[in-house]
Amino acid sequence: MFKVGISGDLLNSYNEPCFGMEPLNLLKARDDIEIFWMDKSIIELDTEMTSKFDAILLNLPKANANCVSNSNCKLKIISRFGVGFDSVDIEAMRKKNIIVTNTPNAVRRPVAVAALTLIFAVAGRLLQKDNLVRRGKWNDRANFMGTGLVRKTLGVIGAGSIGTETIKLSKPFFKNILAYDPFKSEKQLTEIGAIKVDLIELACKSDFVVILCNLDSNTKGMIKSNFFSNMKKSAYIFNLSRGPVINESHLENALEEKEIAGAGLDVTEKEPLSTDSKLLKYENVILTPHALCWTDECFNDIATEAISSILNYVDKKPILNQVNK
Repeated sequence: MFKVGISGDLLNSYNEPCFGMEPLNLLKARDDIEIFWMDKSIIELDTEMTSKFDAILLNLPKANANCVSNSNCKLKIISRFGVGFDSVDIEAMRKKNIIVTNTPNAVRRPVAVAALTLIFAVAGRLLQKDNLVRRGKWNDRANFMGTGLVRKTLGVIGAGSIGTETIKLSKPFFKNILAYDPFKSEKQLTEIGAIKVDLIELACKSDFVVILCNLDSNTKGMIKSNFFSNMKKSAYIFNLSRGPVINESHLENALEEKEIAGAGLDVTEKEPLSTDSKLLKYENVILTPHALCWTDECFNDIATEAISSILNYVDKKPILNQVNK
């Protein structure tokens, strides 16, 4: 029997799959597969889990080298729920011949839409205007003018699948779109409607900056004080990639010194965000719990794509989204 462990954090407060039953039925319909829900409190996989399961549908828990260090490890595939895989020690899994997959197709449009959601909310001063009504300050609305986009420049950091989708969706709204991506040529970026620039030029010229790159040794802490000091004082920055791409203390300083107009963060350096974080005190910062793209459609598609990778392994079919070939 092929045993599949599923991250317990994918259960909602009613102990139901947050992605719905339809994707799960793909596994339940198989007589050769047995599924197990892992404990919701698990932060990191251990050797007991990897010796029990042949496959793990993984959401937030980390998978480090230690969890596959024992000789009785039977794990064959980790199907990562989402596009990022920095929580998995890719090299350790490769050495153990454990396949790691992600779900790039399912998240492309939802994350791009989430990026635009933050931009529109900030540009329209949505939270402040909501607050005016709730506080009975309706007549103060003339003091909270929004920002139009048609003469503005959008800067996109990371033009992979999500960045490309964001650029395509953004074209009707902005005058110019700049992109920083060392792995994309000027021609490739021109073809999708963006102008290739270096990182500091993007900081200098953009009215809205969206971070959509992967987290690795090159991007960790990449957005720091010199980036913020080069941004326009009227500009906003948004992060929907991974929290550590931004040096958070430098961002806090930029907000304190009013070097930038504000920020929108779906991700932070430490998650969950501490209740005493300085970021909570700024009214010009929108904070969401690494879940802005989460919709019924998004999670259904992610789960279907992730589960399909496991089924393809069982059925000896090609693994389409392997990240550690």
